[in-house]
Amino acid sequence: MNLVELDQAQRKLRLSGMADVLETRLLQAQTEQLAPLNLVAALVSDELQHSEDRLLVRRHKQTRFRDPDRSLDGFDFAFNKKTNRDLVFELAIARFIAQRDDFTPECPIESPQ
Repeated sequence: MNLVELDQAQRKLRLSGMADVLETRLLQAQTEQLAPLNLVAALVSDELQHSEDRLLVRRHKQTRFRDPDRSLDGFDFAFNKKTNRDLVFELAIARFIAQRDDFTPECPIESPQ
């Protein structure tokens, strides 16, 4: 199977992430003398990353936000003086999820009085 046929087969199998970087990875394997297992691992990793990226883009489109490029960095906290900026950013990074902890009102971040 030549490179063109391999590319077509990968796309037919819906492995476009792998197909997109195949030539680059083959050149890398030659220059760095990668073991075959490392080459396959890199290609699979590329495919997984491509799949995750596509899923993120699809979910972003499904949200149908009015202004999808807007972020908390541009939020006007002066609009409502009672809004606790630190609390909003703490919730945005969702550290409590990674720590497997409940984010309750008793948390150390309290709203200004």
